[in-house]
Amino acid sequence: MTDRAAPRPHPVLPRLLRAVGPPLFALVVSFGLGGLLMAVLGKNPFTVYAVLLVGSLSGWPNLAVTLQLTTPLIFTGLAVAIAFRSGIWNIGVEGQMLMGALAAGIVGYAAPLPDWAMVPACLLAALAGGAAWAAIPALLRAYIGVNELVLCLMLNPIALLLTGYVSARVLKAPGPTNKLPDVVDAARLANFSLYSQLNTGIFIALACCALMALFNNGTVRGFEWKLIGLNARFANYGGIRVRRNVIGVMLVSGAIGGLAGAEQVLGVYGAFYDNFSPGYGFDGIAVAMLANSSPIGVLFSAFLFGALNSGSSVLQMELGISKYLVQVLQFIVVLILAARFTFSWRGWRRPLVASAPAVTLPMTLPAEQGTTEA
Repeated sequence: MTDRAAPRPHPVLPRLLRAVGPPLFALVVSFGLGGLLMAVLGKNPFTVYAVLLVGSLSGWPNLAVTLQLTTPLIFTGLAVAIAFRSGIWNIGVEGQMLMGALAAGIVGYAAPLPDWAMVPACLLAALAGGAAWAAIPALLRAYIGVNELVLCLMLNPIALLLTGYVSARVLKAPGPTNKLPDVVDAARLANFSLYSQLNTGIFIALACCALMALFNNGTVRGFEWKLIGLNARFANYGGIRVRRNVIGVMLVSGAIGGLAGAEQVLGVYGAFYDNFSPGYGFDGIAVAMLANSSPIGVLFSAFLFGALNSGSSVLQMELGISKYLVQVLQFIVVLILAARFTFSWRGWRRPLVASAPAVTLPMTLPAEQGTTEA
């Protein structure tokens, strides 16, 4: 009688727990601490959270506002998630979004194109604008070894000042507001809500998430990007062109960040306005971290933050609680998830190997085998 090996446990459940466990833990702790804060302030936490829920999801008017606020977070969260998954700290999505918005705004009012080509042209311009701004830290990171985190932090205010100068001086529309001329009607994204500026940009955002999910899980290049995020030197010794892929990751990430700006210009404002963003690029960092750098997870985390932002206005009107309470909750989530890089979620001795940049690229990327790149 031969001994049979004991059946191994099915790996799906442990993998699912590792993927959703830390974000759920962060949310529970965040809402718990938020409830304690509200109790200290003399407010009933259950009443506050109920108002948040009803104010963001009850009825189509509230839901439309939530979806409108969710759309840019899907773009920016996905842009950050693409870079994080490959071990690259692209926290410059705010600047890339501004440059994409500026490019879309210029094409939207100045390009002499037929009506049917206006929206595609504006979207392509936004893709190019965001990618071009992301190419600066990408090239310096890949070939010189300059830290992309520092570069992105510096480029964000530069993008804000540059776009502000263009909208206030170079291409300013007549009137007191610092803005570009309005885009033509043919360049506008269709709005399908009377209660908000919810537009067809949300379908573009959903398509981007679906395409990136297919790319990550169904292509060799997607696997290479993940492997670079886990260990760039190992990927190099395995024959992967690390520098070329790092540049590709940053270009794709910046291009999607540019689409976030196009959605705001073409679907919400109808023109490029100076300093129009309340910080969508920075909120995208929290969205990507909560999503564990998963394109599908980005949809859920972006919707959560969009609902919180939407409900916060109702919360302030009905209970007199500052809408910045929502930002406190978001900061707690980011703080807890950031601790994952130093604290093991898998056990006492097993370090976390996450799709976010737990293992970052070395300051100087290894020279690719078989090449003589400078």
